[in-house]
Amino acid sequence: MPKAPSSRTSPRISRQSLTTFAVLATGAALLSAMAPSGVSGASSTPTTIAVSQNTTWGPTLTLKNGDTLYRLTADSKNTSVCTAKCATIWFPVLLAKGQKKPVGDGVSSLGSFTRTGGAKQVTYAGIPLYTFSKDKKPGQVTGNVKNSWGQWYSINPKSPTTPPKKSSGSGGTTTTTAGGGIAY
Repeated sequence: MPKAPSSRTSPRISRQSLTTFAVLATGAALLSAMAPSGVSGASSTPTTIAVSQNTTWGPTLTLKNGDTLYRLTADSKNTSVCTAKCATIWFPVLLAKGQKKPVGDGVSSLGSFTRTGGAKQVTYAGIPLYTFSKDKKPGQVTGNVKNSWGQWYSINPKSPTTPPKKSSGSGGTTTTTAGGGIAY
């Protein structure tokens, strides 16, 4: 025997609601795709560069929070060749919104240049600076590598164009403050 139709009606979504949802979802997807993923800086906190003493690599440029900074040997003075996919793995260090120049915590020779798209990338002695997506904690140095974009290495501020050499030690990091003291 066939079932009698139910007296309940199933909920219906109006065509206008579906259209509104589709427009909002498309807008959110476009904004997400246009936003730079993982760039260092571009916030309201001033971008500050410091020197940390890494027991494996020696004196190393870092962000104020201890994130290791890297250079790409294929870059030239005040020019980055790391764009598109490269910049989603090697995050350009950018000036914070409204910041005119980078802050150096015991570091001089800092500057910036304008990347394609208008963002200001921080430099040390004209060398564009980056952080590495595979460094998961402050003081970690996993980006002294060669890959399809070229040779990457952490930066010793005393000799920024020379690749770092491993020294004996446990790999930990201490941060040298502007007054010359060590912060642990």
